[in-house]
Amino acid sequence: MGGYKVEIINSNLNFRGNLFYTNNPKMVILHHADAERCTIQDINHWHLQKGWAGCGYHYFVSKDGKIYSGRDEKAEGAHCYNYNDESIGICAEGNFNYDVMSELQYNALKEITQSILRKYGLNKIYGHRELYSTDCPGKNFPLDRIKRELATVSNSTSGPGYNLIMNADKYDANVKTFQQKLISKGYDLGKYGADGYFGPMTSAAVVKFQKANELAVDGIVGVNTWNKLVNGK
Repeated sequence: MGGYKVEIINSNLNFRGNLFYTNNPKMVILHHADAERCTIQDINHWHLQKGWAGCGYHYFVSKDGKIYSGRDEKAEGAHCYNYNDESIGICAEGNFNYDVMSELQYNALKEITQSILRKYGLNKIYGHRELYSTDCPGKNFPLDRIKRELATVSNSTSGPGYNLIMNADKYDANVKTFQQKLISKGYDLGKYGADGYFGPMTSAAVVKFQKANELAVDGIVGVNTWNKLVNGK
């Protein structure tokens, strides 16, 4: 995305009561509105009727591909029990037990999800039903597709090892640190070993390590690959 800024429409929602600005995002949770047609204002009204402070989602994506603001990202959501203080909730207009999402809406949903992943260095995307007993976001929701297409976003755009794949003739201390960890785990880096240069042997070892640890296999040492080997998490 480079310096491209996602276009978000300010919904100017009125919240009732206090919001708690203690959200520490670790994942994105996707929802559907469970309504064929609705607006962000409708959702705010429905959630107020539940006795909540207002719209429980942080973003809303309409069927015409527009993205609307809900709660502030720093505010705890009201969209997924037990995860409201560690997630960004995004809701798509529609009932995807029956509807099929258009490419226009999907592209907007993907855009805002990708933006959040990159902003916070995340790689976890869940459908509501994966974390709570519900059918949300619906059987027709393109959950597998968006997970697949955004699988390597944070892994290639953030973290201590960001963009370690570079010209083999350029020394990088981060590369050397990673190489030393690979060698300690039994990966063969050839006769040059941990020399701080990202050459073909290091690239091949990274791919093997990613496959062995069920990481996105892209050969890029991003935040997930770095954390798995260097930080042990």
